Amino acid sequence: MQNKKTREKVLVKILTLIKKKPGIRPAEINRALNREHSAGLRNTLIKKGLVRKERKGNAVFYYPI
Repeated sequence: MQNKKTREKVLVKILTLIKKKPGIRPAEINRALNREHSAGLRNTLIKKGLVRKERKGNAVFYYPI
């Protein structure tokens, strides 16, 4: 149960970062959270309809919905 609460807290932190800085790159999110990877968490936010992912060439950007 604790793991689910921790996951939800991290999801809120990621969403807050994306809202504060629309167009944020994945590496910036990882640095801000001191994490190595956050792809699964970002994908969860996309599936919930809270964030959209935009690709420009090789670069990926995240925006709030």
